[in-house]
Amino acid sequence: MLKEILKLDRTLIILLLGVLLSHLGTYMVMPMLPIILKIDNGLSLVQIGSILASIAIAFQLGSIFGGVLADRVGRRFIIGLGALITAMGIFGFGFFNGFFPLLLMAMTMGFGTGLNAPSTKAAIAALASVENRTTAFSLRGIFANVGTGSAGLIIFFLITESSNFIFWIGGVIYIWLAFQSWLFLPKECGDLPCPPVPRSAYREVFKNKPFIVFSIVTIFIWALYAQLSLTLPLIATEILAEPKNVALIWTVNSAIVILSQSVITMKIINRVHPLTALSFGILFISAGISALFFATSFLFLIMSGAIFVIGEMLILPTIDSTISQLSKAELIGLFFALSNVVSGLGDAGGKSIGGNLLQVGSGENSIIWMVYLITGITLFLVVNLLKKWQPLANSLRKAALKENKPKHAPRVLIEPSEHRTQPYNNWKPEFFFRKRENLE
Repeated sequence: MLKEILKLDRTLIILLLGVLLSHLGTYMVMPMLPIILKIDNGLSLVQIGSILASIAIAFQLGSIFGGVLADRVGRRFIIGLGALITAMGIFGFGFFNGFFPLLLMAMTMGFGTGLNAPSTKAAIAALASVENRTTAFSLRGIFANVGTGSAGLIIFFLITESSNFIFWIGGVIYIWLAFQSWLFLPKECGDLPCPPVPRSAYREVFKNKPFIVFSIVTIFIWALYAQLSLTLPLIATEILAEPKNVALIWTVNSAIVILSQSVITMKIINRVHPLTALSFGILFISAGISALFFATSFLFLIMSGAIFVIGEMLILPTIDSTISQLSKAELIGLFFALSNVVSGLGDAGGKSIGGNLLQVGSGENSIIWMVYLITGITLFLVVNLLKKWQPLANSLRKAALKENKPKHAPRVLIEPSEHRTQPYNNWKPEFFFRKRENLE
């Protein structure tokens, strides 16, 4: 991996370090936020779900503004500005206690990350050469997971009873990211111009029926996916003597992704229909979430997270792969921007509904886990039925024949709503999950 990093120019290395810092800062806060809101701030489950949902909604708003502003004032400024705004939101969690001030801080944090993250991904895509673009996005996934895993270790070994210390560290990390970006990244878009997307391009997207239908289905997938980050910390408060240890589960999940994603990609994702991989990923994440309600120990929580992350490794690259194949090459950035909005809607809706479900079903765990499991099975069936819808099947078949599709698959992140590049590869109809040659 070190050799691959050294092949990149300095700007790309700075961007990758920024990815590491952003995930380190975010995951210093997010695994512990539901616990702190419940124990220290005394908020209800519905209020906690609303705060987490507001982060997702504000992220999408920030993504839209960031995309427009980056085309006009340059990505370097927007990346740094987003990091600085995120730091303000994180610091605010340490200063305020009431629901509405905390809701405002959540929106500030979400808006800042919305400005920062898409601009960083666009900069990586624009600055990486055609030859090393796949390598750059692969390394991006690794750096992201290193940041996520390191955050869990820091919380476990260094954080004491003072929960506010988490917010101070997270905020300082984002300030560091802001100044690093302003000092070392090039102005505007490097050697390339930053042309705005013409308004007529949006009509092309909304005329794409397979993309629209697939996006509608993924809203519900993201809503189910969002349940882990809400449910796991709250259950941890009930069964762990030290709820902060829940951060280690994200460290374990990151390690699983780093070690296993390439194997999952080569052995499963590349060999089956993308919607087959997606449907089985849904079953795994629903099983992982449902298993949480039977957890009685830290080891059981880790096992539930591991089941979930197997589904995550199937779902995240497959969704991005499918979107990239349904999009037009010249508008791929716009398609992914809209997919970010879709994932944000699902994430926000899922956390809001999840908070209400946990509040209403408190003490009736059997009802809650059955809801998650039935939802997963229903989505499994819907996605498999979608395989037979001819417009979508034809679009994917045509995309598979394109000569300019990426050849190698990068690892992906342990998070939704990000522009991850994952190729469709040379999928052939599966036969007991193995490739088979055409029999014609």
